[in-house]
Amino acid sequence: MASVGIFSSEGCVVATGGTSHPDTGSYGEGFDWLRSLGQTVVPNNMALVPLRIQAPWLVQLAGVTLADIKLTLYADEVKQSIHKGKLLFTHVGVTGPTVLNLSKKVGELLENNSVTIKVDLLPKFDAGELKQKLQQVFTESSNKKVKNVLTELMIPTALGKVILDILSIDGETPCHSVTRIERTRLLSELKAFSLPVMGLLGSDKAVVSSGGVTLEEIDFKTMESKLLPGLFLIGDVLNINRPSGGYSLQLCWSTGFVAGDH
Repeated sequence: MASVGIFSSEGCVVATGGTSHPDTGSYGEGFDWLRSLGQTVVPNNMALVPLRIQAPWLVQLAGVTLADIKLTLYADEVKQSIHKGKLLFTHVGVTGPTVLNLSKKVGELLENNSVTIKVDLLPKFDAGELKQKLQQVFTESSNKKVKNVLTELMIPTALGKVILDILSIDGETPCHSVTRIERTRLLSELKAFSLPVMGLLGSDKAVVSSGGVTLEEIDFKTMESKLLPGLFLIGDVLNINRPSGGYSLQLCWSTGFVAGDH
């Protein structure tokens, strides 16, 4: 049974984390403590988190990974940003380092806008080059079924089927029977495969959360609060945004080391 009472010490380190992975006990109560002590806390929200996609074909793509693609983020059809990397489809949405890194921006945009991500599946070709490539492949494989030809362009089989279904093109159709209009529509879909974003997944799926104690109130030489001497703040209780790739762990280790050394 833990003791309850008042304890005295020369210093106190707060390492209660943010609000991601609540199953570990990280519910954000540390922010309430710090606010009550007078610290300024930027509102907490999910930062690196998978995106929820609503589309009837999504379940068909669960487990499919796309590498070396380009994602363009739109809010109310207005271009916001472009990101390159990889993407992984799940049963409920998309994830992967590139997706996680843009999720905070997506969350902000979703507050007042409809959000769509358009995926360029073959960014190494511009539209003109891809048009020529499609014509070349269709000519050289004129008797092959169109569903089999898309794999020659490095389009995963499951995704190729989804694209053809969206365009109402029968995958059994021989390439020589695919019309010019259908090829044009196929080209557009390969350069801008649309993912309608419905929201962010919950805190249990987030890598880290955003927000925390404003940095102006911290002495980074010691991680001590400038408002409350003897109070040290580390890790995810701080308002530090960082990309996916181990930076969150490094933040916790580095700030913890600095605080522990003083």
